[in-house]
Amino acid sequence: MNENPRNDSRPGPVLSRRAVARLGLAVGAGAATSVAAAGSASAVSSTFRVGHLNILSDLSHADFLHDLNLIAGHCHLLGLNEVQFRRDALSSWADANGWHLYMPSGTWPGAEPLLARKSMFDVTTPGGDRGSIFVCDTGGSAEPPPPRYITWISWTHKPSGRRVQHINSHLNAHIDNNGQPYNLPRTDDAEQHIRMIRDLAVNRSDQGQVVVSGDFNVDYQDDKRVQYSRFPYTVLEERQAAGAIPGLRSGYSQMGVTNQATHGTRRIDYIYEWVRVPSARLMNMTNHYVVDGTRSDHNGVVAAFSITH
Repeated sequence: MNENPRNDSRPGPVLSRRAVARLGLAVGAGAATSVAAAGSASAVSSTFRVGHLNILSDLSHADFLHDLNLIAGHCHLLGLNEVQFRRDALSSWADANGWHLYMPSGTWPGAEPLLARKSMFDVTTPGGDRGSIFVCDTGGSAEPPPPRYITWISWTHKPSGRRVQHINSHLNAHIDNNGQPYNLPRTDDAEQHIRMIRDLAVNRSDQGQVVVSGDFNVDYQDDKRVQYSRFPYTVLEERQAAGAIPGLRSGYSQMGVTNQATHGTRRIDYIYEWVRVPSARLMNMTNHYVVDGTRSDHNGVVAAFSITH
């Protein structure tokens, strides 16, 4: 489904390169190995990058491959949206380029696949520890959104041996007006969708480190300003609990906002990390930036992480 922006302008590329050094001591569930205390000379860490791109569903095959190769060149884990009709193309590309692909069976579950570069990640449990969760099938006004699903999988980061849980999804479009909700069935379903993503992240946090990606169709800056109680800034980041940690934090919250948007003039594409208390922290976001030059109506977004061994 082509969910075109109402504002199609696109600013030039600006890449944020800010970094933070925040290493802690913890034992991660599902990856229980002892690590040296934060700041210790014996602590070892390595890095990986997570990318996300909503690839416009009606692109030509050549333009689809252009955008896929563009975002894949920036990351080791990748979440995609709107690729429900690209199963054969994605499978062939993954086989040819050294990537694992988890694309649930069925047209609409397959719209939100997850990929991992084989040189950096293994499938934690071949054939298991993954899933696709049905969220909604909205009627609503005007053109109805497609059925929505949440896809998740557990990967094992090869250098550290730690598990990384990747959750990916795509919320209904046209659910907000400058951070305020539209009173539509599609908005009600999106609010439920957001709660389900949060609950899954909480559940998977017991199995390792967690990252979440997706096109959530609410602008970060509008959402932060308004803080509507059922939209991502409040629900996913649990801001109603005074910013309680552990919890999810987006790249915009962690690394700041640059003048580069992801969809027209809006920042609606996200990567989150599950941030633990300092004494239990094994993974930290160290960079967050937008990838321009796509032929889709979205830019890509990438976050870099450090993870202790």
